[in-house]
Amino acid sequence: MHVMLAWFATAPLPAPLRASRLDRFERAAAEVVPETWRRQEFGGDDWGVLVLHPADPGAYRWSTVANEGAVTAVSLGIPVGLDAAAGPAALARRLLAGEDIHREVVPPFGLLALDRDRFALQQDWLGMARVFTGAADGVTAWCTRPGLLAAFLHGQVRPDVAGWTSYTLCGHFGGDLSPIDGTRLLRPGERVTGRRRADGGWHLDTELRYATDDVVCGGYADQGRPLDERLDRAADALTRAAASLHPLHDAEVTLGLSGGKDSRLIAATLIAAGHTPRLVTNDDTRAEGEVARRLVQLLEEKRGMRPDHRTVPAGAPASVLATGLRERARRLAHLHDYQFPSTYLARPVRARLHEATRAASLTGAAGELAVGYWYPAADADPAPTPEQAGLTKLLAGVPHAAAAPEALAAERDRVTAVLAHARGLGLRGEHLVDYLYLVERMRRWCTSAYLTGMVTPFLAPGFVATTFALSVAQKRGRLLHTALIARLVPEWAEVPFVSAATGPSTATRVWEGDGVAAVADLLDTAHGPLTGLMRRPVVEQTLRKAVRGGRPDPRVLQQFTALAVASERLEPGTTRPSTGGTYARVTAPPRPRTPEKGRLDALRWIRRTRLGDRLWVTVRRRVRGR
Repeated sequence: MHVMLAWFATAPLPAPLRASRLDRFERAAAEVVPETWRRQEFGGDDWGVLVLHPADPGAYRWSTVANEGAVTAVSLGIPVGLDAAAGPAALARRLLAGEDIHREVVPPFGLLALDRDRFALQQDWLGMARVFTGAADGVTAWCTRPGLLAAFLHGQVRPDVAGWTSYTLCGHFGGDLSPIDGTRLLRPGERVTGRRRADGGWHLDTELRYATDDVVCGGYADQGRPLDERLDRAADALTRAAASLHPLHDAEVTLGLSGGKDSRLIAATLIAAGHTPRLVTNDDTRAEGEVARRLVQLLEEKRGMRPDHRTVPAGAPASVLATGLRERARRLAHLHDYQFPSTYLARPVRARLHEATRAASLTGAAGELAVGYWYPAADADPAPTPEQAGLTKLLAGVPHAAAAPEALAAERDRVTAVLAHARGLGLRGEHLVDYLYLVERMRRWCTSAYLTGMVTPFLAPGFVATTFALSVAQKRGRLLHTALIARLVPEWAEVPFVSAATGPSTATRVWEGDGVAAVADLLDTAHGPLTGLMRRPVVEQTLRKAVRGGRPDPRVLQQFTALAVASERLEPGTTRPSTGGTYARVTAPPRPRTPEKGRLDALRWIRRTRLGDRLWVTVRRRVRGR
């Protein structure tokens, strides 16, 4: 995603003050922005907009910055799902006129519209476009990167503890939270408008327009409609989303085709619409590649189609381990302002943003909303409440034993409030779990928010609404996927889906390469408050298990690495000298068991049996009775 900074002040700023703020911003941006990127800047003494983006637009027909007369449009993403034939400036005029131009857009997409002495900034209905806001000393600003926003406003970057608490427990920043203190993400459907006063300075207004709750409640109210009508709405939403991408991108798109259900439905939608996407399959899991190749083979046999199909490993050790874990963590944190999930530490990581514009691609994320992905097993005994199920699924960034108790309690309270809000909307049962998945996991975890052109068709508002119009049983039965695939590409209907339990993965593990040494050193050196969100003894125990060839939980090591590396940068003065002490402990050979210890262990084992426990109690009573 490109970089945008927009600021508006309550009064004109002296030139030296404006220059110092922009200098702080640009020095921070230079660390990740390639020198070849194009710079577009405009403004005055009480406002300014700066946009940095690749000089070559590639195959995109939608300009990042467009000027037409007095109107300037700055697009944050591309408007998939909209009728955008008139161009960016026309869309900007509609926004300035007060229209809800974001009602049908596929997130992420934001738009800043400028016209002489007024402006409007619109967040998408899910709040997915990465536009952060903050204010200081009479200046309100918006930026696509919270770290750069803080550098511009405050001259220093400090961690937001509430945000990092959420990251620790969820694996991503929740709600509107930010990794950086003094900043927050724009809310779903949030619109900011401004008018310049006659004597200089700006008057700002903020309101919430069409947003997530409107989409969800509209779908939930349609549960009584005929099934065919609901399926038609979902199919139409997907088809229109896919079709709207092609006028925006003058090249064939790429689709990540797995062996699962979500990407298969998107591929079927494209094929039924007459498009042949390029296909790529990550075959770290063998079954994924086998099923994807079978789907392509059926297209050739039944339809004479020969799509370009590549199978590649996403996390091959040779490519990942060429860079050490600590450096990968630093790059990942810096590249995306700490917001990428720590699972990406097991993949290659770039040092800077892409030089060139990334080609458009499609992802199957959000299809989980149609299959009850977070629902508890139908035969669970005892069956958890929807609130319990939602909390268990969302708060799974680390095992709870690895989290600081106060951090776990704080995040439970935050998520419980989200569920209470959903109940207030009228949602009941497992639909509460779907709501939580949408507003938390999809909004903040999905990586399409960071990459221009990575399109998530399942976030078409019509499709999302339909998922809330389905019953729990229909979702458990994958009705929407199976019915639409059978309707669009029937030859794929009988090919089984790959599940998470299909087979092992060959992707890199976080402790491989120099991982053990890196995490051990971080345990020695990183002692800022962020690392206090996790229990260090549990991290060390997990690391020892990796050394001894056990099956450690990778979440513990990944999350601690992310927190420790963030602490090094955001909490200066808390890093201690390296001692090597932790590494020596976790790699030391286990102590040999003494005969006495072996006999005691045997006695403890006997007591854990039912008969052994009864004998133990009987003997103890007799001894005490003497």
